Amino acid sequence: MPSEPAISIKNLSKCYQLYAQPSDRLKQFLWRGRRQYFREFWALRDVSFEIAKGEVLGIIGRNGAGKSTLLQLLCGTLTPTAGEVKVHGRIAALLELGSGFNPEFSGRENVYLSASILGLSKQEIEQRFEEIVEFSGIRDFIDQPVKTYSSGMYVRLAFSVATSVDPDILVIDEALSVGDGEFARKSFDRIRDMKKAGKTILFCSHSLYQVEAFCDRVLWLDHGDIKLFGNPQETVQGYSISLLGGEKTESTAPLTTTPSAIPAPEGYARLCQVEVSLDGEIGSVLRGRPDENDLSIRLQFESDPKLPAPTVGVTISYGTLMTVACVVSRSENVLIERNQHGSGEVTIDFPALPLRKGEYLVAAYLGNEDAVHIYDSVQIAATLQIDDPLPEPGLVNLVHHWRTSAGHSMAFTPASAPKDANWQLLKLFTGRPFWVDPADSLQLAKSGMFEPLETALLRDLIKPGDRVLDIGANMGYYTVLFADWVGASGIVHAVEPDPDNVALLDANTRDFQQQGRVHLHTLALSESSGTAKLFRSKDNVGMHRLYDSICCDGSFMEVAMCRGDDLALAPLDVIKIDIEGYEAFALRGLSDTLTHSPNLKILCEFSPLSMLEAGVQPLQWLEWMEVLGFIAIAHNGTSWSPVVHDELKQHVNCLTDIDLTELTSTLKTRNNDAITDAAIEAAAACGYPRPILENLLWVRKESLQDLIDNGIVFNVKT
Repeated sequence: MPSEPAISIKNLSKCYQLYAQPSDRLKQFLWRGRRQYFREFWALRDVSFEIAKGEVLGIIGRNGAGKSTLLQLLCGTLTPTAGEVKVHGRIAALLELGSGFNPEFSGRENVYLSASILGLSKQEIEQRFEEIVEFSGIRDFIDQPVKTYSSGMYVRLAFSVATSVDPDILVIDEALSVGDGEFARKSFDRIRDMKKAGKTILFCSHSLYQVEAFCDRVLWLDHGDIKLFGNPQETVQGYSISLLGGEKTESTAPLTTTPSAIPAPEGYARLCQVEVSLDGEIGSVLRGRPDENDLSIRLQFESDPKLPAPTVGVTISYGTLMTVACVVSRSENVLIERNQHGSGEVTIDFPALPLRKGEYLVAAYLGNEDAVHIYDSVQIAATLQIDDPLPEPGLVNLVHHWRTSAGHSMAFTPASAPKDANWQLLKLFTGRPFWVDPADSLQLAKSGMFEPLETALLRDLIKPGDRVLDIGANMGYYTVLFADWVGASGIVHAVEPDPDNVALLDANTRDFQQQGRVHLHTLALSESSGTAKLFRSKDNVGMHRLYDSICCDGSFMEVAMCRGDDLALAPLDVIKIDIEGYEAFALRGLSDTLTHSPNLKILCEFSPLSMLEAGVQPLQWLEWMEVLGFIAIAHNGTSWSPVVHDELKQHVNCLTDIDLTELTSTLKTRNNDAITDAAIEAAAACGYPRPILENLLWVRKESLQDLIDNGIVFNVKT
């Protein structure tokens, strides 16, 4: 047989008669119901539910929802208009501060009065009196009239009496919001003990966090009706959403406290200082932009060293309407460290804060070890004002990924927030912050510049408004520079298939993506669309290959592959391509784009040995570029100068004497530096006079004179 419920409520209603003026009460009495001089207000209407023994029920709702009326009906201090209430067991209630106390009586006299009302005999009260006084902590004032007590002293004594009578049911209506940290801590400890002992508890509070964390079920009242009754998380969430329709209140000045040298009292913990900074700038009002600023919140606290370490929490709220983010040390298994005196400090960092436009409030909390009781809080530690140039609505930028029906994809991650904790934040030679991989594979730490000759050349070539394609964009070095140079009227398309590189690329170009200057394509370019194997480089971070090279370790991943013409990028002004010997395949897939880009200039990495390893005949590719009308320009050690194509083809012919199979077999187990040295020696032995790895600028004949006139190309050979 199921056990009898602790509380059973059926069709409970409570109606109040509201009179416009006092004389209407007399009229109503005299007319004896023949006329009505009042209007009805139903504080509760047809409410039914049961509470099991040992259950903790949370009660939530707006002011005027009927919460206090319900509790008073349960406790018998109000009579219902309709319905019935059945309570099984002794009930003790804290409906308001010092309820049931006579202000003219002393604390001692009120203990005897209240405890006797709750059902204790005089002998039982005498047996428990010392415990009641000791728990209340107001022994020095116990014989003073309670009208001289502070609100904190009221609640101390009332709570001590109510919980000391060993009730079967305890009702608490917001009473614990008053009182200092030490007593509130003891109160929650006692409530937890009562819960463990199987007592039934009704907990009415506006502290939704405490309700959700402490209660077994939650009842949401709305205008006297049950709106929702059940799982704490679902009910609190539903109520929180309903609050979004409330009016926004005016922000008050930030509440901060300063460090104190006074030791914390016993059973106490408090925040000493809360310091909020954006990109290192400390303030109470801070201004930033989406995904561009690092938020740091530093908290200093004091606590009783004999107690367990406290829990630290931080919330970021959209004004006063809703909490956008919350981090709690207990939930994330973060151990809060303290010194021997109970003092500690913790900093929470939010890199590249992804908040969108609006005003946000930062709050800080210090709770007990299980985060149920809040010792102290700073509700407005700082105000964040986020400016966003984009018109789209929304509070945060979320990671997402685009996939089209043609199989193309583009990753979209929120900004410059590091995906990898080992990323380094450096600066380019332009002064722009730039994320790099742990190995700094582009060697930007020294000067902030990669390939200085090529960088300078591209700076001369790219003009505002240009359309640029960066193939093999890696972590975005050239993409970022191009986006600066093309200006607001230009576009840069960045192609990169490797997910690790894409994460860096996206982080470094996030602001340009928002402005529409940079478009990312998370794929590889080739002569056809589909999938390809991307083989990982042995030790050169991020420099992977679309074929199983001796420079790779044999591991690979599947990546999307696309014919470049399918991207419909024409007309283009500049292409920068660097994909480790696979350039011929990518450019052939762009043949239509090249044809429809009359002013195109292509800076292309040229490595004949890599091409041979990838299955491309360098000589045939050179002839193909000639057919398209392109002239090669190379750096001769002092300047960029046109190359005689017959000489270039003759040089490439020298490499036909290399036994690529034997060389590959010999070098397979060596690292990439050793492979490079051996390749240089093998090429030199065949009489190849050029660098085995260089960049060639390809331009059409009609564009060459412009480059000469502008001093970009010199030493023209006829």
